[in-house]
Amino acid sequence: MSAIRRRVLTPEGFVTRLMRLLVVNAGAALLLSGCSGRPPVIEATPKGPVVRSARTGLYTKAVLTKKEPDTFLADDGTICRVPADRFRDTAVHTLVYCNWQ
Repeated sequence: MSAIRRRVLTPEGFVTRLMRLLVVNAGAALLLSGCSGRPPVIEATPKGPVVRSARTGLYTKAVLTKKEPDTFLADDGTICRVPADRFRDTAVHTLVYCNWQ
């Protein structure tokens, strides 16, 4: 019959394992934090430009510029089409809640 070996965790062993765990978690956090926050990339496609890494959908963004007759452009390359009166009443560099595409 084989003897069952029991591992006894000493206080020093516990501290060593805890420190390893903290170092690994800190390394993983640093690695993951470097993977986010990329600037948007605008790619040309046969059907027109495509924005990658931008937030699309209903968001509040600053209007970088306006294009007649109904289009706002945000700094991440997304656009929003609005009615003519809203286009006329909105100044450049103001925050607008819109369905950005």
